[in-house]
Amino acid sequence: MSSRKPKTFLLIISSILVFTLIKAFPGTDKKRPPETPRKEVREVLHGVEIVDPYRWLEDQNSPETRAWIDAQNAYTQSLLSDFPGREKLKKRLTELLKVDVINLPYGRGGRYFFTRRTANQNLAVIYMRHGLHGKDEVLIDPHKLSSDFSRSVQIRDVSQDGNLLVYGIRHGGEDEVILRFYDVEKHQNLPDSLPRARYFSISITPDNQGIFYTRHEKKGPRIYYHKIGSDYKKDRLIFGEGYDFSKIILSRLSNDGHYLLIHVLHGSAGKTDVFVKDLRHNGKMITVIEDVDARTFGYIGGDKLYLETNWQAPNHRVMVLDLESPPQSPDEWREVIPEQPFPIQSFDLAGGKLFVHYLENVVSRLKIYNPDGTLDTEVHLPAMGSVSGIRARWESPEVFFVYSSFHIPTTIYRYEIETKRLEVWAKRNINIDTDNIEVKQVWYHSKDGTRIPMFLVHKKGLQPNGAIPTYLTGYGGFNISRRPGFSANTVLWVELGGLYALPNLRGGGEFGEKWHRAGMLEKKQNVFDDFI
Repeated sequence: MSSRKPKTFLLIISSILVFTLIKAFPGTDKKRPPETPRKEVREVLHGVEIVDPYRWLEDQNSPETRAWIDAQNAYTQSLLSDFPGREKLKKRLTELLKVDVINLPYGRGGRYFFTRRTANQNLAVIYMRHGLHGKDEVLIDPHKLSSDFSRSVQIRDVSQDGNLLVYGIRHGGEDEVILRFYDVEKHQNLPDSLPRARYFSISITPDNQGIFYTRHEKKGPRIYYHKIGSDYKKDRLIFGEGYDFSKIILSRLSNDGHYLLIHVLHGSAGKTDVFVKDLRHNGKMITVIEDVDARTFGYIGGDKLYLETNWQAPNHRVMVLDLESPPQSPDEWREVIPEQPFPIQSFDLAGGKLFVHYLENVVSRLKIYNPDGTLDTEVHLPAMGSVSGIRARWESPEVFFVYSSFHIPTTIYRYEIETKRLEVWAKRNINIDTDNIEVKQVWYHSKDGTRIPMFLVHKKGLQPNGAIPTYLTGYGGFNISRRPGFSANTVLWVELGGLYALPNLRGGGEFGEKWHRAGMLEKKQNVFDDFI
């Protein structure tokens, strides 16, 4: 693990602690910060006079600004270096951060493939586990790829039988990777590889003879088919002709290899076109939805295509269509799960069921539906927290997902569809007294009367009274949801007697598209009113 991260967090938390304690306890204020000169600049914009006394600081290279920065840094360091609890903070923060990290597994053919970085390692290693509780075996160790640990590895796909692994090798922080193929049975790399490029979706064919992949090129993203062992320059173009570099193209192969599901994203928040290529019948292309102002994502289960969409449903709903006789327009789709009062966060197919992740009052809820849309059951989560990742397949009887809360370290759960059994598959072992930390949600009214939720995290029994050192943070924009999640900084702050407050401001995605739009453009002021 790099030493930069603990040092960065230590600087942040130390700064917060020092300045909060100085404010809370005036007796500790032995030094005063350097003065910041006011040089008023007056402008009239749209008939309104604006006074900016600190415009001069915008010129970062001026001698005045550089001198001001140096003085502020010197003042900050003088406070931090004198802080008596610094080493204690560093020790505790290291305990919270320097832990083993394991990621969601791919379950294939009775084997489980995942990456893990131990507390003393710089990079994540690719492992394979034989069975649910079997022995872990190292497959790819990136520490051996470069002496300066500048190359990292990532799992890109695993074949259905668990015999073939496709992984990427990345240099530094590049987006580009080199793709390699690994024979799991023989424990060796195949001589084949794909050159350094930006690759998106990768799907291994059921016969392990090739892959479908998306590569981002100068002219735009393209989907290709690569036969393993052949010259990549002869890879067959499948889709993408005519799309420019502003588009994002993703693809997914159905488990039986009959269909290639294609998504074209018009920007990170724009509309989505969906196509299905029938690989059996001379490559017939099915247009599911195109040039419609909606976000739609498809999932293939057998000969059915399930669609999670916000078409005529701001909080999203689930539709279905028959791939053997596809409808000609969205008006002909059949609704299986109608729009709910709370937004769908994600949707997956698992064990012949529909696995829906809702965000209800900013807290995750997992519900399982039958293919006809009737509710089967709900997965009961351990506390007020968040699901942040799900790995599931239509044919697989198990689902893996990541769960955490402010006081609960990241945990990977395994859920059995048939038995409805929920168990911990892996967790970060961090020494935290979770019973001594209280998490609650309160509501308050914004300037226009809108009710705003806010999470409060503090030591159990502590009563917020306005005098407790408080770390208040919020973000409202780009449809991003600020949900409960584990943070070493938050835990340390709470252990030291502080109060952590996280309001969910308009502009985010916590309550669907209406909440998002209430903090956009001409309504942006709502975000600041919600926070104040």
